[in-house]
Amino acid sequence: MQKYKNAYNKSIFMNNINQALKIASDNLRACYSKEGIFAGLHHFKDYWARDSFFASYGSLVKEDYDIVRQNLKLFLRNINAEGQIPLRIGKNSLGIVFSFYGFNLGKRKAVYKTDKSHKKTVDQNSLFIISLYEYMKATKDKKFLANNIEKVEKVMKWNFLNDKDKDLLIEENEYCNWADSIKKKGKVLYTNVCHCHALYCISKVYEKSGDKNKSKTYLNLHKKVKNKINELFWSGEHYLDWIDSNKRYNYFSTDGNILAILWDIADKEKARHIEEASHIFDINEIPSQCVHPNYPDNYVSLQTKLLGLKDYHNGLSWLWLGCINALAKNKLGMKKKAIELLDKISSLIIKHRHVYEVYDKNGPVKRFFYKAESPFAWSSGLFIYAVKEIIG
Repeated sequence: MQKYKNAYNKSIFMNNINQALKIASDNLRACYSKEGIFAGLHHFKDYWARDSFFASYGSLVKEDYDIVRQNLKLFLRNINAEGQIPLRIGKNSLGIVFSFYGFNLGKRKAVYKTDKSHKKTVDQNSLFIISLYEYMKATKDKKFLANNIEKVEKVMKWNFLNDKDKDLLIEENEYCNWADSIKKKGKVLYTNVCHCHALYCISKVYEKSGDKNKSKTYLNLHKKVKNKINELFWSGEHYLDWIDSNKRYNYFSTDGNILAILWDIADKEKARHIEEASHIFDINEIPSQCVHPNYPDNYVSLQTKLLGLKDYHNGLSWLWLGCINALAKNKLGMKKKAIELLDKISSLIIKHRHVYEVYDKNGPVKRFFYKAESPFAWSSGLFIYAVKEIIG
């Protein structure tokens, strides 16, 4: 009897997964455009670097290679003189506000600074390199690499322009990474985990290009940055959120901690501690929340508060974080827990018939001044990737 029960449960689970995959695939492909991948189709109908690069994981699973190549080419065409990839190619800040209410104003242009501190953002160059490496693994497109290798080198070198104290880690200003509603400053875990993995990825990119010397150089840099992250950020239970002027901010940030597991920055012992911490802090509600404990209100940007979203990166949940959590559990040999989390995400996708940007206990966020974006390419792409990696 138990055998048949298990088979029945598995059948229900796979039916849910397949339904959710169909929705996520349709949502992701709905965000494809002539030049790349939009973050969404309403107030985020622009080419956002981080959104499109994470979404590309799903596009590559779907073998939509051309759209990933077009997206990479779009951002390469728009690097500035220093080598910075744009934060986005789209509307200005006022245009984004008007788009909340259905008005699309102005032409798209490259934007390099956050609208909150007017400082340059710092994670997009690393994510470009990571996306490029994933594209190269999937396609073996050496022609694309040969045609763009000088620009790619410039993109990677840009990261080190932001190493102010020359310790190989990136320093940043307020509101300058993906969690751009929170006033983090200095050395931020998420940013430097992305930076570290980008060094590994570009080493592999040069290996594919046949340049063994540069491959070795970047692999050595990757190891040094990895050691530095473990030296400075490890608290004994998880990685610190950020360090500024020698002050250590000991929050559990889901993004950097979980990506450190996936990208082998955390060793097995540290990875187990992180997983235990995530369980104790119950960050997988909905799933998954950005941080534990929540940040004080004075850490949240004024613009975000005025939209009624002080919990945007500070209590609300994001499916993309749920997806990387499932991937981390699977990597640690906790396949049952990974599948349970995927099932939870699938149920949300099916219930609401779309993949949304951000969720609260009632479902997709709907406030007086703000409604969660849908379709949302970032979470759609990572859900597709997580299912492929965990279930096959």
